Amino acid sequence: MAPLADTGERHILKTEFFDCADYYGHLLHIASYQFALQYVTGKKVLDYGCGSGYGAQILSENAQSVTGVDVSNEAVSYAKENFTSNNLTFKNIDELADEKFDVIVSFQVIEHVRNDKTYLKKLKELLNPGGILLLTTPDKENRLFNYIQKPWNKYHLKEYSAKSIETLIKQFFIDFEILKISSIPELVLPEIKRRKKQRIITLPATLFFYPNFLRVFLLDFQVWLYQKVSAILKKKPIISSGEKPSFLKYSVEDIIISKDVEFSTDLMLILRHP
Repeated sequence: MAPLADTGERHILKTEFFDCADYYGHLLHIASYQFALQYVTGKKVLDYGCGSGYGAQILSENAQSVTGVDVSNEAVSYAKENFTSNNLTFKNIDELADEKFDVIVSFQVIEHVRNDKTYLKKLKELLNPGGILLLTTPDKENRLFNYIQKPWNKYHLKEYSAKSIETLIKQFFIDFEILKISSIPELVLPEIKRRKKQRIITLPATLFFYPNFLRVFLLDFQVWLYQKVSAILKKKPIISSGEKPSFLKYSVEDIIISKDVEFSTDLMLILRHP
C-alpha cells in the first residue's frame, strides 16, 4: 500500500522533521495520547478522528478495547495496515453503530467540523453515563487576530480560545476542565513567535468576510508564491544535509499539560458525562 499522503491535515509518525515547528507538533500529538492513558485503563475507548492510527495504538496499551474511526477510508486502511493489536479495531465513522464507550478521545478534530454543536452532541450520545470525553484543539490566542481573521491552516474551519470553547461546551457538559498545552520556554517560545508571525503574513488571505473557497485559494497561492521566490533566491534549507537538528534534544517529556502555563499553543478539554 502506498504511504499516507502527508498533507498536514493529519499527523503521521515519522523520524525526519522539516523544522522545529514540525517537531513540536509531533511531540504535542504524542503527548496528548500519553496524557489520555491515565483515563483509559481497562476501559472501552473510542478514538474519534483517529487519522493514521498511531494514537489508537498508544491507547490500546492500557485500554480494554479501542475503536479508531475516521472519515477518510485512506486513513483507515493505513491504520489497519500499520497498527495492529488484539484489542484494536479501525473503521470508517459511517460504520460506527449505536455503541457506547467509557472514554472518547477526539484530538485536533473539532476545528475541522462544519457544525461543532452537532459534533459535541454526537460524542455525548456515544458516551456511557460517567464517561469521559477528551478533546484537543489549537489555542486561538496566539494564532489569529480576534474578530477579523479566519484560520491560516486551510483545513481548519474554526479555531477557539479557552473562553470561546468554554461557552460552547457549557451547552452540553457541566462538569469539565480546560487545560493548556505548552512546553519548556526554549521550545514553546519559538513556536509562539512563529504563530504570531504566521497570522500577520496570512492576514490578507484570511480576512473574516472571505468565503471558505476564497480563503483556501489565497492560502494555496501564498504557498505557491513562497516556493517560487525561494527557488529563485535559492534559499538554503534551515538544516544542512547530514546535520543533526538541535531541536531533536527535546522529547515528549518537555510537553506540559496544565491549567497554569504562561504560553499555550493548544487546549486540552476533559469533559465528564453526568
